[in-house]
Amino acid sequence: MEYDEDSFAEILSNKTNADTLAQKNHLQTELKKTIERIETVERLYLKLYEDNSSGKVTDEWFMCMSHKYEVERVELKAKIPELRTQIASLEKTQKGKEIFIAAIRKFMQMETLTAPLLHELIDRIEVHEIEGTGKNRTQRIVIHYRFVGYLELPTVSENYKADIRQGVAVEYLTA
Repeated sequence: MEYDEDSFAEILSNKTNADTLAQKNHLQTELKKTIERIETVERLYLKLYEDNSSGKVTDEWFMCMSHKYEVERVELKAKIPELRTQIASLEKTQKGKEIFIAAIRKFMQMETLTAPLLHELIDRIEVHEIEGTGKNRTQRIVIHYRFVGYLELPTVSENYKADIRQGVAVEYLTA
């Protein structure tokens, strides 16, 4: 079974879109709630000040509550840039996926695999210990792609065999 660009793009989208979209929506909701809470705290503080000025609230209660509101306001103000940074990071991940797909397109159109293209596509390769002996030796290799990490590809019904040199054959098994 051969993988074409569209099916690979679909696998990539399924891996990243659902999780990323859910996380982005959660962060945007959290940001909106945080901004609304800052506005509420500021209104409550103003109301507390007016109540203190008119004598409805004691100075002791005013000091206690005003400190509480100020601490909450400072915490909320610090949270806003963090949330915006996380949202921007998720958007960067989405753009990275598009860059990755463009690199895959280049890969599928080229005749010779080059080192610069490998650096563009692959983040790291994990080579695990050899298991078994003789003809039953196997070695797991996991490829982590840039921007998307490890991709679980659908299993292929056939294994790939290659004679790499005289008397030595390698069979590539799918996980």
